[in-house]
Amino acid sequence: MKIRTIILLAVMALCMNVKAQEIADWWNDVSVCEVNKIAPRTNVIPYQDEAGINNLEYRQSPYYQCLNGKWKFNWVDKPADKPRGFFEVGYDVSSWNTIPVPGNWELNGFGIPVYINQQNEFPSNQPYAPTEYNPVGCYVHYFNIPEEWEGRNVYINFGAVKSAFYLWINGNFVGYSEDSKTPAEFDITPYLKDGENTLAVEAYRFSDGSYLECQDYWRMSGITRDVFVYSKPKTNVYDFFVKAGLNSNYSKGVFEILIDINYGKKVPSKLNVEVEIASHEGAKFPLNKLYVEELKKKDILANEKSEGHSTLRIKKILDRVEPWSAEKPNLYDLTIRLKDKKGNIIEVVGAKIGFRTTEVKDGQLKVNGKPIIVKGVNRHEHDARTGQYVTRDMMERDIQLMLQNNINTVRTSHYPCDVYWYELCDKYGLYVIDEANNESHAQGYGDESLAKDDRWITAFKYRCNNMVGRDKNHPSVIIWSLGNECGNGVCMYEAYEMVKQIDNTRPVINERSIYDYNTDIIGLMYSSPSYLERFVEEKLDSLNRPFIMVEYLHAMGNSCGGMQDYWDVINKYDQLQGGCIWDWVDQTILVIDTVNGTKWYAAGGDLGKLEGIGNDDSFCVNGLVTSDRRPHHHIDEVKKIYQNISVVPVDIEKGVFEIKNNFFFRRLNEFECTYVIYSNEKARLQSKTLDIDISPRSSKTVNISIPRPMLNGENDSKFAKLEYFIEFSFKEKNGNKMRPAGTEIAYDVFKLDIPDIEGTALTDIPSVDLQIKDISLSDGNLGNIIISNDIFSFIFSTEKGLPVSFIYKGEEMLAGDIKPNFWRAPTLNDDVDRNALPKWLNASLNELTVKPAYWHTDKTDGSHAFIKVNLELVNNRGEVVIVVEQVYEINGFGDVVISNNIQASDRVTTLPKIGTQFQMPLKFNKVKYFGKDTENYPDRNSSGKTNVYAKNARDFFELHEEPQDNGNHSETRWLALTSEEGFGMFVTSDELFNFSIYQYSDKNLSVAERINQMEKTDYWTVNVDYKQAPLGTATCGPGVHDKYLIKNNRYEYTIRLRPFNYKDTKEEKLYKEDVFNNLSKVATPTMATDSERFDKDMKVTLNCDDAKAKIYYTLDGSEPTNKSKLYTKPFTISNSVTVKAKAYSGNKIPSFTLIEDYQRIIIKNTEFVEKPHSNYSKDCETALMDNKAGVAGNWEENWLGFFGKDAEFVIELSRPTDIDDMYVGYAICPNDWVLKPKNIMVSTSVDGVNFTEESRAEFPVYTNVKDIKRREEARVVLNKSGVKYIKVKVDNYKTLPEWHDYAGENSWIMIDEIRID
Repeated sequence: MKIRTIILLAVMALCMNVKAQEIADWWNDVSVCEVNKIAPRTNVIPYQDEAGINNLEYRQSPYYQCLNGKWKFNWVDKPADKPRGFFEVGYDVSSWNTIPVPGNWELNGFGIPVYINQQNEFPSNQPYAPTEYNPVGCYVHYFNIPEEWEGRNVYINFGAVKSAFYLWINGNFVGYSEDSKTPAEFDITPYLKDGENTLAVEAYRFSDGSYLECQDYWRMSGITRDVFVYSKPKTNVYDFFVKAGLNSNYSKGVFEILIDINYGKKVPSKLNVEVEIASHEGAKFPLNKLYVEELKKKDILANEKSEGHSTLRIKKILDRVEPWSAEKPNLYDLTIRLKDKKGNIIEVVGAKIGFRTTEVKDGQLKVNGKPIIVKGVNRHEHDARTGQYVTRDMMERDIQLMLQNNINTVRTSHYPCDVYWYELCDKYGLYVIDEANNESHAQGYGDESLAKDDRWITAFKYRCNNMVGRDKNHPSVIIWSLGNECGNGVCMYEAYEMVKQIDNTRPVINERSIYDYNTDIIGLMYSSPSYLERFVEEKLDSLNRPFIMVEYLHAMGNSCGGMQDYWDVINKYDQLQGGCIWDWVDQTILVIDTVNGTKWYAAGGDLGKLEGIGNDDSFCVNGLVTSDRRPHHHIDEVKKIYQNISVVPVDIEKGVFEIKNNFFFRRLNEFECTYVIYSNEKARLQSKTLDIDISPRSSKTVNISIPRPMLNGENDSKFAKLEYFIEFSFKEKNGNKMRPAGTEIAYDVFKLDIPDIEGTALTDIPSVDLQIKDISLSDGNLGNIIISNDIFSFIFSTEKGLPVSFIYKGEEMLAGDIKPNFWRAPTLNDDVDRNALPKWLNASLNELTVKPAYWHTDKTDGSHAFIKVNLELVNNRGEVVIVVEQVYEINGFGDVVISNNIQASDRVTTLPKIGTQFQMPLKFNKVKYFGKDTENYPDRNSSGKTNVYAKNARDFFELHEEPQDNGNHSETRWLALTSEEGFGMFVTSDELFNFSIYQYSDKNLSVAERINQMEKTDYWTVNVDYKQAPLGTATCGPGVHDKYLIKNNRYEYTIRLRPFNYKDTKEEKLYKEDVFNNLSKVATPTMATDSERFDKDMKVTLNCDDAKAKIYYTLDGSEPTNKSKLYTKPFTISNSVTVKAKAYSGNKIPSFTLIEDYQRIIIKNTEFVEKPHSNYSKDCETALMDNKAGVAGNWEENWLGFFGKDAEFVIELSRPTDIDDMYVGYAICPNDWVLKPKNIMVSTSVDGVNFTEESRAEFPVYTNVKDIKRREEARVVLNKSGVKYIKVKVDNYKTLPEWHDYAGENSWIMIDEIRID
């Protein structure tokens, strides 16, 4: 066996020392995991005062002594250089350094910390650890044992040591341990002496065990949890296992306990064991049960399991108990008293227990018979300052933040946590998926997987046993996890069987089992919403197990896009029971820049590099909170979607709403339920506390009287532009330390169905002057257009094609140009999403230069002027990427209304944003707006309450560890930035808009890799955006959904800028003014056709909202003028053509140009040998030549999918066609199991009977793997005339290759479009 356990009690009399046992290099021996360790067990630290059990005050026990503090320390970079004999008594360590215990070496100046995700941080040669660079840390510490411990057994407990260590006490070898995340406990009784004792530890950064600790975290070393000693009497409660659950119909409590009594070599003549269960004060069903067992010598011997150990089993049925759940964490005090034959107490130990049943039943995970929903997170142990040592205060902060944000489950990724974590979860209510310290990611999941290597069987089982042995009595632990990303094989099969044998009360999960038998729950990570739906609809699991994603929604940087899409699917199917977000806390290290004093956060290789070892940069920055526990903005979305109470409008007009209690164990009368009706001008029109009680998983309808404005036709203008909302709020009535009374745990806001009253028209508008200064068209001099009066001055540079100054009553509003903007600083998800940064860079959207192509200015009347400008946004190669038509309409109050028409070239496929950007001086730092209070993006838009808010401009933006776009506020009605003096800029639009504000340049944000590389500007950057790109979670998981993308279409939007002084005119008054319905520009025409498919002659109809307008159009690609063809009636097009149209109306400003490109479809039908998969077969008869390319990842649209089989089909064209080259579009997306086709063969026919010889397609060749696109085209040279039929065969590899995480599963080929030249 691998585990060479030596029960010290059997050899205590021999006082075994180092000479009695040869010490070997066990750190490099896969057959040895530990030497002389106490088998893993629950907390058995004895209490002197059993009242301390109520609050688990074992650390205050006189039998407990913490050894944390400053220890002497020596560090060398390889084993050969370690100090010899340092553990001997009297060895001089006075010259050694000191190091805090707990603490990581690398954060205290010893060695290099590095973050790596999948690879080992040392040269891999499993099962052998490196012998050259392999730092060894030697500790020496001195301690005394209390006199009161005389005659008792003394144990030492190391909570966590990375990665392996040897222990000596007073020069005597004690033992050896691996597994850096579970306790190493030793009996040190034989080696202690009176007075000062010397403790010596020799720890290795790398050991053979390191191959099983290849987790996605900082690779650091040291003693990272508490070290303590404690004592027990010679006869003692050595361990106990509580199985407290409910009976089969969940009506009664079932209490079972196994107690391991240790008595050494001398069997007692009699022992009395008392087991007491007591409820807490104020319990609904008070309980105090005492069970007494008298054990005579024969009883003890009859139940002796090993020498000196006897097991007592007690099982009882309790009529009325309050079950434990995360929602109602009811705990009972368990007290175990061991008494001698005279009735004297020998020892008292105890625990907090909960009656809780966990099972997989009817295809669902059930707690106490209820199919709970896992609203979880993964949690690494990490702190910005102390690394992998997390204090108890910080753990409490984690619990507080989780509970206040509606998180109900924690997966202990990827190792068991400090024991205090479980105590907190038991007490305050969090479900725990407890994970063994097994991850061999570097060896992958194929043949090299350690899970398939029988040399590692015992190591896998040893680590699982360490977890179960310690944590078995915590009711919060509802699932055991065998590890993470190890693959699956014999090691995991045996570990599964072992855990099930030890504990039959909890299900076991192993994500990499996929659909194999050795997992009770399917836990596939980063499954897309569409895959979740397939799982249920197609019954992918033959064993009908529940699906809980052990990881999903990769929260890296500004992230969590698409969360609502996940939960729409999860809430649809009972078999889908949620998942755990990756992850809770950013794994960054706080650093102070020595040059500028900036506080920043290190990741990857920022703190140094190991020779020959890479790093994974910011991939460790995935938290919902920062490493110093500041919530990231995206946690608001998590809290909203995870909330357990919801309101659904039934009939808003009549005030009928349905309130749903989605809790499984809590009633609604435990919460304060209120609603308030308000408008954007009045905070409270009506409010009430609802006296309502709803049982779990039920709902009730409430009727609310909706107040309406009293309109009389005279003073109705005061109601203009008012919006009315109702907000429902649910707060804790009683609460606890972590979620106090008054904590809001759910809300819903709805706009009421009260018609808006239009804004008031502007009157008495002052006149304006129009000046054209220093402009001479003849000699090419470019100057400024100045529109001004006594109130304002608006200056437009004809050289730039942009406004450059806006002065109001002597105050300059701008610190730069007002310009169209199509760029955002890429998020970390943008970096890798194939529909984001790669496409944006391909279109050069990050380096566009604005060039005016045309401008014209005039006055429409004495109070209004306009500037019309056509801008070309050009890349550094001189190519026009985007064309923007703008009309600036300026009135005498200083209103500047900017109408925009955007059309991009074919280089553009998706856009980061569409909007207007300007800069304002820093004095304008007071921000007031009417919109949402949370940061939102198109695919992260469930959270937020719409109202009027005021805050400082600096509070909108969050500096992520790696700077990137954030701070976007959606659904905004108006925005104002003002100074202390009251001057400012008011912004609104004819539609809801987005805005963001920050004190940085976009260029700096786009290139800076860390916070200390950011330079604050002397202005605010203000973005007013019509469209904002989504976020997704492509760093690890699905990219953005197609429905959220900003695609290459024509876009038109209008914004209003108005300088003002709020001391003279309030923002609300400006908002009431109607400026958009009285614009001088003619509305842009619309275009419609009589057919959705252009596969035959098609009729085109033009229209304009301005009834007096005349529409002129062209069909040759030229710009329409009032000299072009006048539209009088619908016209017919027969071939591919570009239609351009523009509307004119008297003296008004002509409309923007409407451009539509019509490509004739020449496909008639497609016959398949085997039809595409039903999920990906939309319009399959014509989809392959409908001029609609697919977007990788959005497989339901424009893709045909073939699962584990070839695609073979014949296309019939609508007419004979000459073909030189043909291109077949296909996808490459291994994460979605989509592989490049193995081969493509094409032949043609004129009659459908006789086909030409097959031609083989040519696939793109890449010199750099980064150039590979998710959608590509294979080219086939044909040079055929009169083709009527095209036969295509696309070969599928059929199964996923060895390198794939799911090797052996069926693979997909996805085909979207065939085009011909």
